[in-house]
Amino acid sequence: MALRWTKLGGPSIMPSSAARNDRDREFVLQPAPCLDIDKSGAIVRANPAFCAIAGRTEEELRELGLSSIVWQDAHDEVAKALLDATNHETVSFDAPICHPDGELRWLEWRGVMEPARNVVQFITHDGTTSRRVKSEMQERERFLTTLLANLPGMAYRCRNDPDWTMEFVSAGCLALTGYEVDDLLFNKTTSFGDLFHPDDAQPVWNAVQKALANKEPFTLQYRIRTKGGGQRWCFEQGRGVFSDNGELLALEGFITDITHRVEAEEELRDKLTLIEAQRNQIADLSLPIIEVWDGVLTLPIVGVLDDVRSARIMEGLLDAVVRTQSEHVILDLTAVASVDAAVAEHLVSILRAVKLLGARGVLSGIRPAVAQSLVGLSADLGGIPTTSDLRGALRSCMRLDAKNTRARKG
Repeated sequence: MALRWTKLGGPSIMPSSAARNDRDREFVLQPAPCLDIDKSGAIVRANPAFCAIAGRTEEELRELGLSSIVWQDAHDEVAKALLDATNHETVSFDAPICHPDGELRWLEWRGVMEPARNVVQFITHDGTTSRRVKSEMQERERFLTTLLANLPGMAYRCRNDPDWTMEFVSAGCLALTGYEVDDLLFNKTTSFGDLFHPDDAQPVWNAVQKALANKEPFTLQYRIRTKGGGQRWCFEQGRGVFSDNGELLALEGFITDITHRVEAEEELRDKLTLIEAQRNQIADLSLPIIEVWDGVLTLPIVGVLDDVRSARIMEGLLDAVVRTQSEHVILDLTAVASVDAAVAEHLVSILRAVKLLGARGVLSGIRPAVAQSLVGLSADLGGIPTTSDLRGALRSCMRLDAKNTRARKG
């Protein structure tokens, strides 16, 4: 070390040229980006690491100065830090520099005054990557928060216990249950398990345990009681979260309100039931089986006689014959203007089925046009009695009954 005298007359120790050379060498070889700045903001020197991150040579950096490479919006912060450092304070701040390629490189700056050289020496760290990662994570978190806030339901992470202890719930829990997020987390105010309808709690538990045992996802439909005392239908999709060694860590899933859908389905079922009942009533009206005399049933045929209606007529007639023990069945065709082969076949089939039960079938009310159609179709009525009107058919049945009665008495 060399000595020199200060203005006060005392000796001052000055670093030797060898010591300065060692510090200069250390500055150059320092892996961290380093920069010496004087009080005016001029760049005195920059090590190769800083030149590399700045994308400029040391000479270019000297010519530009600190204000030219630091992002404009950070000028005030950098100027204040430089002033504080010249007052022998250790300063630290984050500020980006402008790379020649147009990108910003975010640096973490830490500076201290070096009185011997009357400069502020900054050691920096490139935080561009970590800042980008942090920004991306914040953006993902923001996106997820926005997404969950706009979904019509509640995302969750919970423990596999009877309380379904919630470790995370999204803001949608308020609209679904009436409870705030903090009310449900770790059962602070109530547990999610307490919200289940008593009839649904055990079936839900059983279904989830079965799915977990098979490491399969599960879907559930159940009722909950809200904070206000109402009832809501919920649809849930979830799955178990397992560690690499197969240990169950938690359950994760999503629950949505399907009350309107369930109520609409119930309303639809009620309407369909009503429609079916009305349809049956209409069908019964279209099958007016009348017992016009003891042991005599009459059925007026009105409208189209297709396969479906023919089967219904046959079923209704056979039931009525068995129930009333009737011996005669009259099919009245007064309201039928014409017949085709299919209708003729249906009529014959109905009366043959009646005959198998021991009853006698009669066709009445056959108009001339219908008679001609039956002849033209060569319909095989198989000896089935026919009359021109219902009165004639009824008289025929009564005469036959009287004859049978006399025969039994004789």
